Amino acid sequence: MRNFGEIFKKFRESRGFRLKDVANEVISTSQLSRFEKGETDLTISKFILILDEINLSIDEFMYAVHGFRRDELNELLEKIRKYITMNDVEEMKRLLISQSEQGEKRQKFHQINTILIKIRLQDLSGENYYDSSDLDDLTDYLFSVEYWGHYELLVFINTLDALKHDVFMLLTREMTRRTDFYKEIPTNRRLISTMLLNGYITCIEREKFIDACYFEKQLNQCCFIETEVYERLVFQYAQNLFQYKKYGSRASVMGMKKCIEAMNLAGSYHLSKHYEEHLKKLLSRN
Repeated sequence: MRNFGEIFKKFRESRGFRLKDVANEVISTSQLSRFEKGETDLTISKFILILDEINLSIDEFMYAVHGFRRDELNELLEKIRKYITMNDVEEMKRLLISQSEQGEKRQKFHQINTILIKIRLQDLSGENYYDSSDLDDLTDYLFSVEYWGHYELLVFINTLDALKHDVFMLLTREMTRRTDFYKEIPTNRRLISTMLLNGYITCIEREKFIDACYFEKQLNQCCFIETEVYERLVFQYAQNLFQYKKYGSRASVMGMKKCIEAMNLAGSYHLSKHYEEHLKKLLSRN
């Protein structure tokens, strides 16, 4: 377990727990001591139990294991967001080369990550980077995973606009089924909300209004709490976009502008800039 024992000891001591405070009927003080010294490993069930004893979540623990850095995919997505915001095609190309040159370790995940970069790079540069075989590999992977977790949700959220519409809708319905078990996890709940928002906007852009109504229904059932300002504003923007695209409502343009202003007031400057550019392109086409 790498240095799991050493890291657990730091958390235990920082919270004022002694070895005998954590030990229970399934793990002895001596076994726990040997684990902290790196002399023995623990079963997953025992490890989860001792985390519960010091009131530490597995997410917090793994964050420490990774040197207080986010997981690889989140680090990759942060770079992609940064380069897209800066319109930096060259850095995106370098990121693609770097990911493509990864070794055999975790080859499947590097392949999926590479496809994700290709999709976002093609959207940014207007040049061709991915093909139908890449999309086939991506969808094959997503369909092959019985229960979608954090990784699959992030991949789907950031690639769904590149998928054929029927495949995208089928995966969305599969996603809803395959993430039921994880919906009570706050991080995953927000990821599912983001996926639904992205899907809603994608359907509206494609003028698939019946499918857009499916997403709107799902989003209305999310019951966003008051602190989820980002989700509320994007949802309102998308609802106004729907009215504009389907009915040509000029009042909905003012609604979208108000959402952008609210994003600015909330300090979400990159977000407001993104939707400001989106609205500008939308109006220029009509």
